[in-house]
Amino acid sequence: MGEYVLNSPMLSIPMGGADVVLGVQWLQSFGTMDFNFQELFMKFYAEGKEVELRGIAGKPRKIISSNSMTKLLKKE
Repeated sequence: MGEYVLNSPMLSIPMGGADVVLGVQWLQSFGTMDFNFQELFMKFYAEGKEVELRGIAGKPRKIISSNSMTKLLKKE
């Protein structure tokens, strides 16, 4: 993720197009964070340095119901 190297346990879960899902345990390790969902970035401090991760703007994702998500997860 840019110059930031992430060393953390990860789970591989097929999510139909999501590259990475950030887990709560990982996010909690940074304490206070800044998020801007309109500009698609997050900032936090790691090892005394400010890290900024930026998303890649693309086509809007399709919103699905919780029933559809449950079916998709069971299928995969």
